[in-house]
Amino acid sequence: MPQRRYHNKSRHGCLQCKKNRTKCDEDRPQCGRCRRIRSACSLATQTANLVFVAPRNAMPQNQASNDSSRVINQSSSISDGYGSHSPSDLMSVAASTPGTEHSDVECDFTDIEKERLKLMNHYALHTSKSITDVIIPQDQNQSFWGEWVTELAFKHNFLLHGLLGLSALHLALRGVSAQRHTVMAIRHHDLGVAMFRPHLSNITPENHDAVFAFSCIVVLYTFGIQRPFEPTEDPIDRLHQVFSLIRGSSFLVKADHETMARSRWSVLMLPHPFPPTVLSSELEDVLGKLLSRAAMMPKAARMGIYEPTIQTLRHSLAMAVMYRRTKMTFSYFAVMSPPEFWSMVRTGEPLALVILANYAVTLHWLRRNIWMAYWGKGIVEAVHQKLPLGWRECIAWAVQETDSHSEPDEIEVYSASTSNSLPEKDHIIASSTL
Repeated sequence: MPQRRYHNKSRHGCLQCKKNRTKCDEDRPQCGRCRRIRSACSLATQTANLVFVAPRNAMPQNQASNDSSRVINQSSSISDGYGSHSPSDLMSVAASTPGTEHSDVECDFTDIEKERLKLMNHYALHTSKSITDVIIPQDQNQSFWGEWVTELAFKHNFLLHGLLGLSALHLALRGVSAQRHTVMAIRHHDLGVAMFRPHLSNITPENHDAVFAFSCIVVLYTFGIQRPFEPTEDPIDRLHQVFSLIRGSSFLVKADHETMARSRWSVLMLPHPFPPTVLSSELEDVLGKLLSRAAMMPKAARMGIYEPTIQTLRHSLAMAVMYRRTKMTFSYFAVMSPPEFWSMVRTGEPLALVILANYAVTLHWLRRNIWMAYWGKGIVEAVHQKLPLGWRECIAWAVQETDSHSEPDEIEVYSASTSNSLPEKDHIIASSTL
């Protein structure tokens, strides 16, 4: 019987040559035969760094047979373009670069990568919940801030840096390596802002959601990075800086409310214009005192600044009661107040400070949230120190609310266009969990 001629099989040849039982020269990206007959070659799409290694000669035959069967069973449901390889070809796959032994391959992470993975994990598990605690979209759950916004972040680097910065700041506020995480928060936030700026002049349907998400993140970051109880020479000037940042970050809602109302963010949108409302007799008395003081001002300031601002304060109080964390109400006053009002806050105009202190009560109602903690009481105390004695009666309600350790009393709010004898079911009552 003639001896069978030894033949070296081409184990890395293209699928076309294997199908035709011809030797493949394995030339990439197209072997010689396919190039000659002008045929598509599988080597053009085969991943270069996947190396098929022949089975070890020392492996027992029965073990090789079992391993081959296992590989075939595991691969039967996967259509990856290598279905025509023999079982021995599929037994061992080393994901390494050419010339590198697969047994020596080690995938390591840099310290920066590990740091960012930790922050992203903390955001998913904890920081997103802290946002949900202060902004719970109606008919939504944790997936809104924990999943959907995260998906947006992986498509837009500026938002990803925003989430990483907020996560680091959240750790700092919880007392976990506060100094180190504060530095990390500032670094990621600054990177996010730098990447964000070009998008302001080029908002498209593709980046619109990410731009608004980043705006929300900036508001919370601003409240978190600045604390009103920290020592400062001029606390009013610090408050002015904080609210100026909030005003700038929320430009999108004010500029294009209709587009926002059609987006997924519509669950956070407040009605515009806000309907006329009637508050409790106590709050109506507070607003009445402010209007009386405004009436003593020059007509230009009264009509152009103070009366519109007091109306915005009325809406903010009503929103805080009506929507109870289901919408983003805490930045409404900062965004909708006339810019001249904030200039008067900075110069210490008494009526402007009084209005600000009464708005701060809505932040105090959110004090159990880590981002809003201390803000309400801090603002009222700063204003109280700055005000002349004759003006302090105008913030008596705000002082009482922020000094109290109990939750706010129930406050009835309803549309002014409805009858004063509304049935009980038509009254919107503030719960004790504001």
